[in-house]
Amino acid sequence: MDQDIKISVKAGEDLSGAQFTAIEIDGTVANTTAVARGILQNKPKSGENAALTVVGRSKYRAGGTVTAGAALTVAGSGFLSASTSGDNTLGFSIFAVASGGVTEGVFNTASNRDLA
Repeated sequence: MDQDIKISVKAGEDLSGAQFTAIEIDGTVANTTAVARGILQNKPKSGENAALTVVGRSKYRAGGTVTAGAALTVAGSGFLSASTSGDNTLGFSIFAVASGGVTEGVFNTASNRDLA
């Protein structure tokens, strides 16, 4: 049984080069974990539907080297990296990946709050 939760939002900017990055609810690339609302599954242009995985398994783009099992946080530009002490996390990596690579993780962005 598929337990993933997905939503669609209107892309607030050109996201055609941002597939598998963290996205805000306004359809723009997330720069912090607190505002990330999902992981982008498609390549929409501005104004098109952006498909986001909110809860479940998804591919993601690494903003640094990540080991299997590492907790993930937004590193900037929507890329995800291994979290450090005190970071808010979005989920964890299933596999190891080098910086700039794409691999899979398990995510839950439904409970994130904008702490700004």
